[in-house]
Amino acid sequence: MRVVLDTNVLISAFIFPGGAPEAVYRLVLEGRVEAASSITLLAEFGRVLAEKFGWEASRAEEATAQIARIAVLVSPSETVHEIKTDPADDRVLEAAAEAGAAVIISGDRHLLRLGSWRGIRILVPSAFIAEFE
Repeated sequence: MRVVLDTNVLISAFIFPGGAPEAVYRLVLEGRVEAASSITLLAEFGRVLAEKFGWEASRAEEATAQIARIAVLVSPSETVHEIKTDPADDRVLEAAAEAGAAVIISGDRHLLRLGSWRGIRILVPSAFIAEFE
């Protein structure tokens, strides 16, 4: 199953180990779930680690490179304008559409409010884990 992990899920997996976001990330590391991402989402991940959590640039780059190695990287060909209140969230939708993802895993309220988009389900990490198991 191919999923897109929103930046907030990846940040939680790296910063706050032991929770559902880390459990989702472990499924990817174990090859039980296939993650997809885009350069834009990876750049946001690295930027948030450095700017909001004070990681040194080299450490943030290393974490970003790890995601890049394990994820299918896509280059979205479509620009989406779905989330009016937070247009940056549209980048997640674009990556999911391009990747043919079955699920977006996110903690973002704007995305979660959609429930699904173009047949792609949007779930919080704990709901995904509960369904996956």
